[in-house]
Amino acid sequence: RVRGSRNQFLGVIIDEHLNFNSHREKLTRKLSACSGRLCKIKDSIPTSLHKDLYHTLFESHLSYGITVWGGVSNNKLESLFRAQKKCVRIMFGDKEAYLNKFMTCARTRSIGKQELTSDFFVREHTKPIFNNHSILTLHNLYPYHCCNEIFKILKFRTPIALFELFCVSKRPGKETLIITTSPSNSFVNQASILWNTFRQKMMISDLSITPSRFKSLLKKHILKSQAEGDLTEWMPSTNFLNTSQKN
Repeated sequence: RVRGSRNQFLGVIIDEHLNFNSHREKLTRKLSACSGRLCKIKDSIPTSLHKDLYHTLFESHLSYGITVWGGVSNNKLESLFRAQKKCVRIMFGDKEAYLNKFMTCARTRSIGKQELTSDFFVREHTKPIFNNHSILTLHNLYPYHCCNEIFKILKFRTPIALFELFCVSKRPGKETLIITTSPSNSFVNQASILWNTFRQKMMISDLSITPSRFKSLLKKHILKSQAEGDLTEWMPSTNFLNTSQKN
């Protein structure tokens, strides 16, 4: 579907500059609407199904096509990350504490605490919520999906057109190493760098394991890295893309 200088192909908006800013802006609005719907129905759904609800109605939109538009700077992902944190607070946050804080009458507070300060409006930290529920942040969803796609491309050599874009090492013992060319923002280059890093950390010397097993090991490794550092503050070193995050 053509709309001015933008084309929509398979649900991804492609603009004339190929920076996918238009797609991210539209996705932010969509995720905001998803959070609103989840907020309305979550209390009618058993708590045990809240995580399935999050993956089905929110993360499915957030991760769709992320290997195409997700390899950008942290600044361009900030609005999407805020939308994700808002949804996580809605689905898994301490709602009772939030409501009690704002329903308390000023006359019932002790002297000296009747005037609200900035501390009163501090929102619940999201890092413990992400880690307790084993949810990947937006920044970690990108390498997760990139590495999964690379694994399937190398293992099954399909689609052949994509497989031929990667230069795989022929040295003994390094058959899973991808030789990178000059740096660029292309999927091939960024995915290759991510794959080589995880390949070394996870000590993947061959492709004999199944895709489901690889996916499980990869997510476990990323979640472990995501949980490192301060218990509440997002630290650059704990994020695989080394991007600065705030709670």
